[in-house]
Amino acid sequence: MEIIIGRQGTQKTPITDPTVSRKHCKVTDNGDGTFTIENLSSLGTKVDGVDIVRKTANINSILQLGPTFSASLGDLIGQGNSQPQISESSLNETKTFDISHLKEVWESFNNKNIQIANSQRQINLIRGLLGIFTMGAMPTIFFLGPIGYILTGIGVVGNFYSFVGMKNVETAEEKQCRQDEFDDKWICPNPDCGRSLIARNYRLLIRNYQSCPYCKCKYVEK
Repeated sequence: MEIIIGRQGTQKTPITDPTVSRKHCKVTDNGDGTFTIENLSSLGTKVDGVDIVRKTANINSILQLGPTFSASLGDLIGQGNSQPQISESSLNETKTFDISHLKEVWESFNNKNIQIANSQRQINLIRGLLGIFTMGAMPTIFFLGPIGYILTGIGVVGNFYSFVGMKNVETAEEKQCRQDEFDDKWICPNPDCGRSLIARNYRLLIRNYQSCPYCKCKYVEK
């Protein structure tokens, strides 16, 4: 028997804690009174306080899913007598932080990505046109004389423009530095947390995340 535990899991006890993944861990009944717990989430699973990838547990083992939710294995799979317990940190007063500044962080990073992509597209179009001019220049010189020289001149100017454009394209080092700068700013605004945000753009952050999955602080947009 296999049971998936999470907000969209197949366990007996529903889980609504937003810090728990939809499919957080897998429980396999070994048939001898023990169970194998396998972590499925990037937020981590602990068994009796120990981070695990895969571990054998018993019905009374305490599973911690993510930063705040914990319950006994028996309670989760319907073989226990108590109700799931939420860790003490989740009972504390929830802190609230404004995330409006992250909109500027994202827009600055994303606009630069769009600008670079458009510049590269323009250079690629010019290269394509240069190929056409190059193929047409020689026969045109033979048949039409001066027109062929004009096409050749356009090709030379285009090559020069393409070369200058390539010199202005972002290097791998510059791209990495810009990504690192973004990652340093794209973090939870709670100074006691400061972990990287799961959402990779501002729209997803507003739409899908109302709180930090790590410190549980609430996000608001002022």
